[in-house]
Amino acid sequence: MMPRLSPMLAVSGETFDSDEHLFEVKWDGVRALALVEGGQGRVWGREGADYTARYPELEFLGRWPAGTLVDGELVQFQEGRPDLSALLHRHGLTGLESIRRAGRFNPVTYVVFDLVYLRHASLCGQALSFRRHVLADLVGQYEHPQLAFSAGLIGSGRELFTAAVAQGQEGIMAKHLASRYLPGRRSSAWQKIKPTQIMPCVIIGYRPARNGLSSLFVAAQRQGSLQYVAQLSSGLTESTKAQLAPLLVRRTCTRPVVDCSKRGLRVVPELYCRARFLSWTVGGRLRGASFAGLITAAAD
Repeated sequence: MMPRLSPMLAVSGETFDSDEHLFEVKWDGVRALALVEGGQGRVWGREGADYTARYPELEFLGRWPAGTLVDGELVQFQEGRPDLSALLHRHGLTGLESIRRAGRFNPVTYVVFDLVYLRHASLCGQALSFRRHVLADLVGQYEHPQLAFSAGLIGSGRELFTAAVAQGQEGIMAKHLASRYLPGRRSSAWQKIKPTQIMPCVIIGYRPARNGLSSLFVAAQRQGSLQYVAQLSSGLTESTKAQLAPLLVRRTCTRPVVDCSKRGLRVVPELYCRARFLSWTVGGRLRGASFAGLITAAAD
């Protein structure tokens, strides 16, 4: 029985060019590893959750050589582009019949980008360039409509990033061609490069904690009215929390100015901050939002 490994993880980075790196699209989906044993494919996620029963359309993986372990992304394509919202809806299905129906009429695509084991032999110590060369041959031998190889290019990282963002992709990955596969570890040999935006928001509430607060609730103007858009937890340093806590306490109110279902305290919307985010969700929220600094703070 082969081990159920955790995937190798990347650090955040910025665009660059390099002849020592492979650049590929960062697919907007659900990370998944797949292992072939006993003529069947077994699929699981980052936390070890078993996805096999959720995606019956991936049964074709059982035709691959026994002892093969690949790493990739489950992607739901809509009009040629990844649709994360549609995938998450699909991912949450629990009824057997609804899962089977989705697998037939709205199947996911398994986009593979790394080969960890082949015929029970570990390739973790081999260079990325070698692993991907073998993987490309394997995908070519076992072609299937729901299987895709994540192609990439060497050198022109900035060019690929610009093109990927223009196409509506989440961003790109930069991977050192000589890098080993490190299961469960985050390594600078792999970098995830995403576009970010910054917008002003007004603080409408916060979640209190022993040190004053743990997160902020912020709103922004949308469609002619002030609407809740994000809960900001990351980006808040201890010094920022210490600065904000007394300002927020003095502005607490019992009647919320903006509708927000998050549990916490509400404040009069007088303090403004910058929020860094990746994109807007279909539901009007900031995706991947983090605190990027105060804009103004009225003197008290």
